[in-house]
Amino acid sequence: MSRFAKGFAAVYFLMCSAVVLTGSLMPSGVGPVAVFAKPWGKSAIEVVAATESPVIFVRDGSWIALTESSDTKLVSRLYEAGAGFVASSAVAIACARLSGLSLEKNS
Repeated sequence: MSRFAKGFAAVYFLMCSAVVLTGSLMPSGVGPVAVFAKPWGKSAIEVVAATESPVIFVRDGSWIALTESSDTKLVSRLYEAGAGFVASSAVAIACARLSGLSLEKNS
């Protein structure tokens, strides 16, 4: 196998992995979402507050905030308010567990 073919295979693998990872992190539907702030923009809590969504959790740093998505248009409103990235409920739940917060609803 030539050096070019190896390089092409490596780049192709990395690009495919990035597409799959990005697709799996994108939120869909309702539920908790993690809002990541841009380093040069508003803090994550300011972005969530601008959409009038409830803030579930924010740590002393203001880069990440968790909120509850009650409608499918919240993600686009978060991006319009200045969010850098809005992650799926799986990421939000993982962030909450790392922080010792339970997002389970009691019935």
